[in-house]
Amino acid sequence: MDEEDDPRDEAPLDDDERDLLRQDLVDVRALREMLGARGLKGAVFYCPDCEEDHYLTWDLLEGNLEQLLDHGDSPVHEPAYDPDPDEYVSWDYARGFLDGYESFEDEDLNGMALPLVAELRDRGWRADQIKALLARLGLQMPALDPSETTEAD
Repeated sequence: MDEEDDPRDEAPLDDDERDLLRQDLVDVRALREMLGARGLKGAVFYCPDCEEDHYLTWDLLEGNLEQLLDHGDSPVHEPAYDPDPDEYVSWDYARGFLDGYESFEDEDLNGMALPLVAELRDRGWRADQIKALLARLGLQMPALDPSETTEAD
């Protein structure tokens, strides 16, 4: 290894880099739970140095990120043996999946509350019952059009 290629010569991680790595670690843990449950083992990364794809399991990714945070470098590891490409997703896909999941949770679920409230009212539910159900689901009671309210509300 050439001296100029020695990873020990790299500058230590700054606070912004550490924050990004911590967020990646949180993301890997969430992805392992969500995508792992769907049979996906990890993520694939293209390596420009060797011009090959590297298949990393969620556990290996987590370990690499922890090593980077704790020691400032990533450990050398053996590549996956004969990985099935269908069991891995690109990091961009994985992050997009996570962003979509978080966005759906924040936006679409509360957007679905209004039609749900209307349907439950049509079925004779009282406002307190609807509010209790929405609270159990982690949804906010939507602001209703004044023409849709009744004295029971």
